[in-house]
Amino acid sequence: MKTFKKNYLFINIVIILILSILILTGCEREEKVSKVPPPKTIGVSIACMEDVNAPFIKEAMEDLKERNNIKLIWLDSGEDEKKEKENLRKLLEENVDAIIIQPIKSQNEKIKEIVKEIKEKKIPLIAIDRIIEDTELCAYVTSNNFQLGIEQARYLTEQIKNEGQILLLKGDQEDNVAIEINAGNMEILRKTMKIDIIAEEWHKDWSAELAEATVRKNLEKYPDLKGILASNSEMAMAAVKVLKEKNLLDKVITVGADASKEACLAIAREELDADVDKMPYILGMVTFKIAANLAREETWAYDKEIENGEYKVPVKVTPIMLIDKYNLVTMRYRWPELNEYIKTVK
Repeated sequence: MKTFKKNYLFINIVIILILSILILTGCEREEKVSKVPPPKTIGVSIACMEDVNAPFIKEAMEDLKERNNIKLIWLDSGEDEKKEKENLRKLLEENVDAIIIQPIKSQNEKIKEIVKEIKEKKIPLIAIDRIIEDTELCAYVTSNNFQLGIEQARYLTEQIKNEGQILLLKGDQEDNVAIEINAGNMEILRKTMKIDIIAEEWHKDWSAELAEATVRKNLEKYPDLKGILASNSEMAMAAVKVLKEKNLLDKVITVGADASKEACLAIAREELDADVDKMPYILGMVTFKIAANLAREETWAYDKEIENGEYKVPVKVTPIMLIDKYNLVTMRYRWPELNEYIKTVK
């Protein structure tokens, strides 16, 4: 009888413990369900979906929207400033909870009026990739363009053993991204006494055609050119085109930025020496999370603040990676065409 009572008592204790665990687990599950964030709408105005990085920025945001309970409105400005203004107006009328803009230009007076209306409605405005100059922004998310310039110049100077004539193909002078890349280039180049910068030219709208003309002009004057730094992949490929025509690919080191499919394939063919990946998926993911936080009036961690005219803007910087033939394999999932050249993976 005593044994039965002991066993009965033991069984009761076990049952109580199991029920307690189930109740606690149920409460915890209930608590998790209650923690699902309320639905919000984020509008995105992208400069141009034909840009090499835009599809991967969009992919990142699309991947995150469901789990974050976000409705995403995606609008393409197609490099048309009038369309960009219309897109911002549409997002304003949609009463979105936050707006992400990749501005077509850093200096753009045409959208200042609509930006002012966005501010008056207290809708968080986040710039991605390039900033809108002299504008109050809730956040600016950008690839590390200064470091990009450093990595480009460091690679080039190492390849030419820190001496020789080089050419700089810079982007649009009115674009803060081009300015930051050039600053990174110069951080390295000005310390290398035997490097001779024979020319450093800006190219409106990052034009590959203008860059090609710059390369042709300077090769005529400086046939012993040792290296070319280009602020994007298209200008780098313009340089490769000219060098290929003149049988100079083996004599001139070329470095670009953006890691486009064409640039990566050129590295595989040993025509372009290096390029820089801005990791657009990470850029899109980080921007989306910050916009979601701001839409819900939550805090977020920024890296620094910068002066933007009379305003201070919090900035989040995302990583970059230099790509050459030794780590080109990392790009094969973005550009499957590389598999034709990359036979094995170690």
